[in-house]
Amino acid sequence: MRIVTGTLRGRQIPFNPRRFGNARVTSGKLKEALFSALGGMLEGESFLDLCAGSGQIALEAYSRGARITAVEPDQRRLLLLRKLVAEWDIEDAELLGVKAQTLIPQFQRQSRRFDTIYLDPPYDAQLSSRPLAIALIELIGNSDLLNDGGLLAVQHFKGLQLPQEQGCLRAVRQRPYGDTVLTQYSTLTQHTES
Repeated sequence: MRIVTGTLRGRQIPFNPRRFGNARVTSGKLKEALFSALGGMLEGESFLDLCAGSGQIALEAYSRGARITAVEPDQRRLLLLRKLVAEWDIEDAELLGVKAQTLIPQFQRQSRRFDTIYLDPPYDAQLSSRPLAIALIELIGNSDLLNDGGLLAVQHFKGLQLPQEQGCLRAVRQRPYGDTVLTQYSTLTQHTES
């Protein structure tokens, strides 16, 4: 895996999916589509990668100028991310080793907000007998985590039907990449000045 553009362009992420718990790796085409939808460069924007895995999406966002928060509960993957952040002299990268479903309510209490949230949970993961992706979309949609005009991008298995609307979110684009789909949500106007 390689960083495509920006300040870290050309750097390789030494990620072996088998060594790091059979983690699925985002394809180059899907990554290209995601950052194209975000407008390429992300200077000064806040980017939350809720299921970071190899860290390639968060690191690509950082390379393009974003302030990143990467969330990865698997300690092997988190250690790799911390090692890369140190070796590449990355500043202002927040790396958290907790589960997304725990972190979202915590961020809500802290009034944390993001311009972009990327969500790519394990396809077979469940929360309260429901697909984890759907449970996390509900948590995000019913929170103030995403700024007005922000984007939630969800990578999921093509057989999983996601809601068209959830709380403050509305699906605006969906595109398949083999067995994977990238569904993008934008925020409905909800935060108004008093």
